[in-house]
Amino acid sequence: MITHVVFDFDGTLANSLNVAIALYNEIAEKKRYGKMTADNLAELRGMTVRERCKRLGVPLYMLPWVGVRVGRGYRSAVQTIEFNEGIPELLKELRGRGLELLILSTNDEENIRAVLKRHSAEEWVKDLYCGGGIFGKARRLRALMKRTGLRPEQLVYVGDEHRDVVACKEVGVKVIAVRWGADTEALLKQAGPDYIAEHPAEIAECLGHWSTPAPAPAVH
Repeated sequence: MITHVVFDFDGTLANSLNVAIALYNEIAEKKRYGKMTADNLAELRGMTVRERCKRLGVPLYMLPWVGVRVGRGYRSAVQTIEFNEGIPELLKELRGRGLELLILSTNDEENIRAVLKRHSAEEWVKDLYCGGGIFGKARRLRALMKRTGLRPEQLVYVGDEHRDVVACKEVGVKVIAVRWGADTEALLKQAGPDYIAEHPAEIAECLGHWSTPAPAPAVH
């Protein structure tokens, strides 16, 4: 039975992709990497992280450093970051059903807590699991389950990236991919999520179906 919903943060809950792109472009200018622009963004959204790095000339070994620099810049932009439309209503509904809500993100805990506090949403989220490498979500999902004693069938992960889906498949956790985040629907489909949501309300509906016990067989 599903008891916990684990959310990605940036792109999934928070409308912060423009902030992340602007911070990345500042780094790209200094390091002479390719920039994300209106002309290439649609193309980049259809690529995996590794493919984007190749397209922009960012060495994979530099990703942790880039992530740290973006995280530092993010702190100064916290006051501008809003939830995606429909997210507050979704979180309230899921908590009302008795589901526990967690966040697992590569962003810094300090940044996420600042956004939650600004929107008076701290009480909706039971715990945060933050940091780690950009390709380390499977490892962190395993660590989360070990720490909490939860089994894979008790969790659903909600994320906006191809790598989120791949990580969940690796550890046997159901995953809902969202269309309003970083990656295109076509790219998400390649990874094979259990469901793709177009609007936050669909997440609640999907979880309702998954949480409803199958009807008992008729007795004759």
